[in-house]
Amino acid sequence: MDYALEKREREFSSFRSMKVLVCTWNVDAAKPETLNSVDNANGVNNVGFLDNVLSSVDSPDILVFGFQEVIDLESKKMTAKTVLFGSDNAHKVSRSYKLWYDRLVYAVRVAMPPDCPYSVIHTENLVGLFTCIFIRSSEKESMRDMAITTVKRGMGGHYGNKGAIVSRFVLDDSSFCFINCHLAAGQSEKSARNSDLAAVLEERSVFPEATKADEAVVFAGGGDGSMILDHEFVFLNGDLNYRIDQRREAVISSIRAGDLQYLLGHDQLLKEMTTNRAFRLRVFHEAPITFLPTYKYDRHSNEYDTSEKRRIPAWCDRILWRCRDASRVETLHYNRYEVNVSDHRPVSAGFVVRVKKVDYAARGVVESELSRQWSQEQRELVHQNQLFYTELGWI
Repeated sequence: MDYALEKREREFSSFRSMKVLVCTWNVDAAKPETLNSVDNANGVNNVGFLDNVLSSVDSPDILVFGFQEVIDLESKKMTAKTVLFGSDNAHKVSRSYKLWYDRLVYAVRVAMPPDCPYSVIHTENLVGLFTCIFIRSSEKESMRDMAITTVKRGMGGHYGNKGAIVSRFVLDDSSFCFINCHLAAGQSEKSARNSDLAAVLEERSVFPEATKADEAVVFAGGGDGSMILDHEFVFLNGDLNYRIDQRREAVISSIRAGDLQYLLGHDQLLKEMTTNRAFRLRVFHEAPITFLPTYKYDRHSNEYDTSEKRRIPAWCDRILWRCRDASRVETLHYNRYEVNVSDHRPVSAGFVVRVKKVDYAARGVVESELSRQWSQEQRELVHQNQLFYTELGWI
């Protein structure tokens, strides 16, 4: 019945368009004040970064910032001791998130028209991960069932140096879920990344159940809103850490030649999405990638990693989406930004989504009609079976 109603939802629903802007960035423990610089020689404008992101979509309704490594994950003093035991550094960790929160709030206030204010509806952190979600203030009355939580994947699920921040809300009669994640690192750790994703997407009761009356209307596939894939619109961003399966010399050569298609053919994430039937992101979509690999740069440089490790460049930083009706999502852009204060380049994606509003009386009429049809089909099946077994002499 749920599936049949979903197929006919246009008969009892009205739709309106809303714009969603998502920005993902592994900041490599950079502080907001590091953006106060311009490097004209290398074509870098750190100062204008947030303004450029916020102007990439005209009048967005929902703004999502998902950052990774807001604190230094290489510093055991700043992470393990603080998280596991508590330490004098706890206030430094909290301050790092607060600095970025204040910078984002300020940037949104300055970039957006004064007669069109935005409100923060979600903010959360998890050992380096930081999520901050804004919505146009005029839309707050249309929202309900807001929730935010974390999923830890480091040290067998006990530590949050890898994992995800997951947030959700219902707007009109459409459910949204946003995932900001940081997956297992390492050129050869593809299977670990796949396992991280599966654990996050399949986490049971990640959210409390939504309002009972809403379940059949706002969620997909008969879900109750307690799991991520119950939601109509799911956006996933983060440092997914998927790499390019080629030697570093071949990757650098292709980048210099502008041959991105060759490199994309060896991108681990794209290969998993097309060839691995068990891969959990097969049901997601990603806009075509037209920008250079976003990892790993020397800080304050346009050069890929020149350290002893000489890591292979990769598109680690990605934004994907899922909707049970893909025609209700349009991608406006998928870009990277030339900010050189981190070893990653930030990425943003803009979308237009069609949010639904249900006429419950009209839905009831369609549901009654489908119920009658189903009852008639059941009676017909019973009659046909009776005739079949009568002809066999069994009844």
